Amino acid sequence: MYLKAFDLDLPYIIDDENVESIMKEENCEYDDATKKDYELDWISKRRSFRLETRCITAMFERLFGKQKTKDCWKILVDCVENISDERIINDSGVCIVQIKFNLDDFSVKSETEKKRTTLQLLMNGIEKLVLDKNWDVTPFKEIALKIEELGYVNEWVWKKVIKSPKKNYSAKVICQHNVESMDIYLSIMHRDGTQILLEKVISEFPDEFAYARHLGELKWISDSEVALIDEDNDGMVSINLEKAK
Repeated sequence: MYLKAFDLDLPYIIDDENVESIMKEENCEYDDATKKDYELDWISKRRSFRLETRCITAMFERLFGKQKTKDCWKILVDCVENISDERIINDSGVCIVQIKFNLDDFSVKSETEKKRTTLQLLMNGIEKLVLDKNWDVTPFKEIALKIEELGYVNEWVWKKVIKSPKKNYSAKVICQHNVESMDIYLSIMHRDGTQILLEKVISEFPDEFAYARHLGELKWISDSEVALIDEDNDGMVSINLEKAK
């Protein structure tokens, strides 16, 4: 088994006052009321937290690659107000560890502060798990240091650079995974590598399931225009050197 995935989660915390209120209003049982409370209040918080932290956890995954393990393919850090279980839980290869966290404090932080906090939460969970499993923490700390050196900017080139039909230019897709969005850029460069045109063509939710569909094929449709075609081959965005002049 190979460890290759990292993520943060915000487990549901039952609000007894809300649940009691729902029970009275809906005339329902406790289990139904907690389900209603989760759907009305918590699910949106959980979704937002996962989206806002995914830029750093995904960056950690990309830089880490994979590591052979006995029984763990993913580390999931449960961010909780109060730690209720100090154990490392292994659920079908997902190693779950609880780390103390305050959502209200996190919510008011700037984008950069949220990135720093995300990395710290992830490393706190990793260090707790590493100690439990007697792993070497060095590879994990090296990735954390690399993320800090890169200024917490999760940016990469998707697939390969492609040349224009007459070989005068080349083009590439640049992906920038931020706290609030995934921004996809098209870049055209001269044959010497000098960038002559860069445009943001797509801004999507910062989640792989949301933005992956846009990444189908990069293709020159003339010697001056390059297009990014989606996975379904029925939509595209493009930039044109002639129109940019």
